[in-house]
Amino acid sequence: MVKYRVFILTLAFLAVLFASLSVTQWQQGQGEKQPYSYQPREGARNAESGIGNIGLQIFTTYFFPFEVLALVLTAALVGAVYIAKKDTVSGGS
Repeated sequence: MVKYRVFILTLAFLAVLFASLSVTQWQQGQGEKQPYSYQPREGARNAESGIGNIGLQIFTTYFFPFEVLALVLTAALVGAVYIAKKDTVSGGS
C-alpha cells in the first residue's frame, strides 16, 4: 500500500515539475537574446550597494586567491573532522 502512495506522489511531483517548466518563459523576448556582461544594466541595482562590486572583484581580480582559500578551508574542515573522530574500541566482556 505504501509503494502505491509513493508512486502516486512521485507522479504528481513530476507532473507539477513538468507543468511549471513548460510555462516558464526562458527568453526575455521574441527571439531577443541579451548578451552576457559583468556590467549591470542601468537601474538594475542600487549604486550605493557594494555587493555587486565585491562580487565583481572576487570573481575577476581575486579569483585565484579565492579558490586557494576555498581549498585551504576545505582541507582544514576535513582535518578537523579527522582529529575529532573518536576511535571506537571493539571489545566485550
